[in-house]
Amino acid sequence: MKLIVISCLVALAMARPQDLLDASQPFNGDTGSAQDAGILRMENVQREDGSFQYGFETVDSIVQDVTGQIKQIGEEVGVVMQGSYSFIAKDENGADVPVSITWTADENGFQAQGDAIPVAPEGANPVGAQAPEIIVE
Repeated sequence: MKLIVISCLVALAMARPQDLLDASQPFNGDTGSAQDAGILRMENVQREDGSFQYGFETVDSIVQDVTGQIKQIGEEVGVVMQGSYSFIAKDENGADVPVSITWTADENGFQAQGDAIPVAPEGANPVGAQAPEIIVE
């Protein structure tokens, strides 16, 4: 009988709706609000099909948003994700420079795009190039 009662309590707790965090509500009792911690927006959604979405924004202009889902990749099952993040950096003169990166992580690996990502000069390391022969005497 105790096992049935415990099982029912666990099932009830797991069935509780998973609300989004309201940035104006306290994190935990008297610790203050999310806004007190510098968080303007915080979202986290987990769906029954395994897909998810989360994001946040802070008072110092940091923003991140990510989505992901389960995908059949060949004979394996994996999680593919895509997202973006942005923040304010300083240049060599101390001026604010916005940085924004979008990315994908899937069966082709991690690929990021953005103006802040360095690009190798044309022909610096061509695919299939032969390495110079090193002779050790």
